[in-house]
Amino acid sequence: MVKGRQGLYLEAWKFSVYLAVPIFASVYYSDPEAQQYWADYWQYIKYPENPNTNVKEKIQELAKEKERMREQRIAYKEQLRSLQEAANRSQTYTEEGASNDVSWWRRAGRWIVGGSTQP
Repeated sequence: MVKGRQGLYLEAWKFSVYLAVPIFASVYYSDPEAQQYWADYWQYIKYPENPNTNVKEKIQELAKEKERMREQRIAYKEQLRSLQEAANRSQTYTEEGASNDVSWWRRAGRWIVGGSTQP
């Protein structure tokens, strides 16, 4: 613990923060507009659906949406797979066609990172 006048100032600062934070939070969150904003932001209040809503149609729409998302995931995985295959082909092409000479840029990078200078 800090002694003397500096310690007194420190304790006064901590006490003022200890009191100020709850007071300011109470003032801010007691405002109806702030309450509405945060209730909407975090979606604390969710009202039930309209009783006239056709539940069967709603379930069918959700099933269609789920199927569409599944098809998108499959297409995305296919794109990733084809990109990976292209990258592998490119890597094997450069490895086969490359000579034993390594560019100065790669040698410098290996030297900086601490890797081997041999290809």
